[in-house]
Order: sequence, then C-alpha cells, then structure tokens
Amino acid sequence: MNFGDLAGNETLKRQLSAAVDNGHFPHALLLEGEEGTGRRTVARLVARAATCRGEGQRPCGRCAACMKSEHPDVTVYDVYGKQKVVDAMRDLRQQAHLLPNEAPHRVFIIENAQLMLPAAQNALLKTLEEPPRHVLFILLCENRTQLLETIRSRCTLLTLQPVTWDEAAPVLQRRLQTVDVEELQRAHSLFGGRIGRVIDGVQEGTFRQVLELTPAMAKALVAVGEMPLMTLTASLEKDKELTAAVLRGLTLVLRDALACRYGATGRLSTAPEEASLLAQKLTGTRLMALMKTVDDLQQDLLHNMNNTLFLTRLSARLRQAAMG
Repeated sequence: MNFGDLAGNETLKRQLSAAVDNGHFPHALLLEGEEGTGRRTVARLVARAATCRGEGQRPCGRCAACMKSEHPDVTVYDVYGKQKVVDAMRDLRQQAHLLPNEAPHRVFIIENAQLMLPAAQNALLKTLEEPPRHVLFILLCENRTQLLETIRSRCTLLTLQPVTWDEAAPVLQRRLQTVDVEELQRAHSLFGGRIGRVIDGVQEGTFRQVLELTPAMAKALVAVGEMPLMTLTASLEKDKELTAAVLRGLTLVLRDALACRYGATGRLSTAPEEASLLAQKLTGTRLMALMKTVDDLQQDLLHNMNNTLFLTRLSARLRQAAMG
C-alpha cells in the first residue's frame, strides 16, 4: 500500500499493507490516535486504495478514481457539532445497502466517532453486525474506550502513535519550508510528536502562544499569591490543544530546572532563564513533585474532562506542588 507522507507507524503500515495489497479490506476499521497523529490521513488513504482502479500498489495516484478530489463512493460523516447523530447513522444504514457508483467498494468514514452517544452507536451497530459485502466502514476516535465494546469488537483496531523527530523531520521540512529546523524541532517536542498538530500549530500561531505562555507559567509557579497562575490558566479556557502543548512545554522547563539544580549541562526547553529561576527557588523534591503533577494533569486531559473544571484543578494542583 502506498502511504505517501505518513511518517512512522510501521506496525500499522505492515498490517494495512497485508490486507490492502491482497485485496482483503476489513469490513470495519477503527483508527485510534490523538488529534494530529494522522487518523484522517490514513482514513483517506484507505478510502482511495479501496476505490483505486489502477495497477500495482494502491492508491496508485494516477487513475481516474485517485485523481478525483471527491469520490462518489466515499462518504464522510463528521460527528463533531452534529445534533442529530442517530438520524445520520440511520441514513448511513440505508446508504450502505446501495451498490457503489463506480468503485468496487463504498466507503463510509465516521470522524470523531467517540462523540457518538450510545443511541447513535447502537444505530450504527446494526449495520456493523451484518455489513453488505461491498461496504467499508472507517471509524476515527481518540481512544477506543470511548466507544461501546460491541462496536469495538466488530472493528479491526489500528492505533496511530506520535512519531520521533527523525521520522517527522523530512515531512515537516517539506511542509514548512520557511521555518527554521530548530524551531520545527521545538514545535515537534511541544506538540508531542504529532505531525498534524505541529503543522497546524506553526501555521495558526499556536506554537508562538506556547512559547510565550510556558515561561510565564513557570514564573507564576513561584510568584507571590495565586493570581498570576490563575490569570494565565484562564487564557487557556477555550483551547484544549493549547493547554496540552503548554503542559508539555512546562515539563521541559521543569526538567531543565532539575538539571540546573544538580549541575547537569544541556537544556531541553526554550525558557532557560525561567528554568534557572525555578532551580533557585525550589528544592529538588518540589521540582520532582511538580513534574509528577504535570504528568498527572496531562493524563487527566486525555480523558476529556470539562476544560473549565480541568483548569481550576490545574491551577490548584500546580500551586500545591510548588508550595508544598
């Protein structure tokens, strides 16, 4: 199978190639991974491979089907922001029984499947239990546990992982040619190796926001009173991805502070002055407690907690870890 610019994820590539190259498409794929790891890229590649009419490796990128920006046999349902998801899944069930227009398969991509309520998932389940032979379902989600077990058991699960800098570098340098390599490497670290988030973060300005907010957060940890930290966390309220990136940046600053405190050389963060300040103000025990707290907060963020509630917890727990 031809994976184009998809970096890393070699296990997933082997699994998909084994199926696609032999023409044995699973009737339902569940693509799991954090935002920016390439779920949509893989879904569209598989859809193109399923509709490709060329010879050799698929998608060939040359046949009439591959050249179409929108294929009549590929339908995308994005659950995000939709009010009548149950109705959409019932419509999908009817559409699935129609024969393809041109391709050997009809492909239905369901983005943000984790946002479906149980009623909508059960409406989809009826189709997954007895799928027409010509249909391929591709469900995209952040975490498989957000879907009913009955849905998961009827899908072939593939998990996309963040990629290393060495894997990401060729793609990022090709996509962001005007950005300095060191800046790209910083962005790669701050966005956790998720290429899609790096590209969006650089192009949309989130990366610059992280570079500004992370040092300010570090200084607020040792400021007098709670207000500086509370003010900064309030600025994160409407952007969960920005919050996640700032927490990763804060982890790097704390690692640098520990290194500074114990005389080690080399720095990981983009805030060496703030790292030195934390090393002067906090003991090694406090710095370790802060690192553990930031790690716990990152895990909490993955579980889709209400962001306002999460930021209230973030401010209180960081302050407690810093002050003891």
